[in-house]
Amino acid sequence: MNSREIISLLILILVISFGAYRYFTRSFTETKSQYLMDTIVEISATSQSKNVGRQIDAVYKYIHELENKLNEYNPESYLGKINADTVNTVFPMDPDVYNLLSLSDSLYQITGGAFDPTIKPVWDLWGFNTENPVPPDSLSIKNMLKKVDFSKIKYDSRKLIKPQGMQLTFGAIAKGYILDKAKEYMQTQKLNSGYINCRSSMIFTGYKKPQLVYITHPGKPDDYIASFKVLNQSVSTSGDYQQFFEYNGIRYHHILNPFTGYPVPDVHSVTVLCPSAAWSDGLSTALFLLPPESALTAIKHRPNCEAIIYYSKDDALVSLKTAGMKERGLNENL
Repeated sequence: MNSREIISLLILILVISFGAYRYFTRSFTETKSQYLMDTIVEISATSQSKNVGRQIDAVYKYIHELENKLNEYNPESYLGKINADTVNTVFPMDPDVYNLLSLSDSLYQITGGAFDPTIKPVWDLWGFNTENPVPPDSLSIKNMLKKVDFSKIKYDSRKLIKPQGMQLTFGAIAKGYILDKAKEYMQTQKLNSGYINCRSSMIFTGYKKPQLVYITHPGKPDDYIASFKVLNQSVSTSGDYQQFFEYNGIRYHHILNPFTGYPVPDVHSVTVLCPSAAWSDGLSTALFLLPPESALTAIKHRPNCEAIIYYSKDDALVSLKTAGMKERGLNENL
């Protein structure tokens, strides 16, 4: 075999090898959306299988099953049943509820009780889910606040002890928790990379380059106030514009102080970046409930977590953020 034939053979081998490499590493990407968890949930994922759409559908089914289980407004769910039970005080523990209680307990401790998952009776009193809500009177709020005190909830991995009349809500962490579980499920479906976006929380996995994320402007919901980059982490935002009503020219939003029973004043938006969506979701609400300076102190010792807070000061919209946000390429549009 002469040198020309050897070169031709080597080229042929390289072409075949490249073709084989492209075949075995080929990928397919698809993006879908469904209405779940009271919002539009968008999933974008990449797989080596042509059936990537079916794999995404399996993730949606998994999310739907978890949502039904943790939906406090579903009378057949675990939470629906224990909240409606006015006789028993001891209940067998559910593994997912145990995880949510443990996270709630941590947030309760971090905030000195400001994050309280027993706020549900007061939250329901405000009627945010009703057609024409009005602010409740102060006496009604005072009476309902008697049912709010997470320190009275006792639990372990086997049982839950809940005083009569107390109710639990995981509205501030359930979406994030479901996103964490859904990401794990995505990986079992051999979805190599992608994201799940449920508007107030997002989770990314398997990306080689950072993704650009935008924060909605609290005063202009169709615009953004900031952007930054995320690499395979979770982002959650709690805002006074997400759920509210206006009465006599005053806006009342859904994030309630468990000590007063009224919406938190002056804070408009809190965005948290964390490895876990449950933590980013929970912390975005927990930090909202604290004075901005105290909020940043509270998050200081959480590994790989960053935050940015938008609030009113001297009639101006200002921000406060952790030092690490600058490293994320933060760009603000105040």
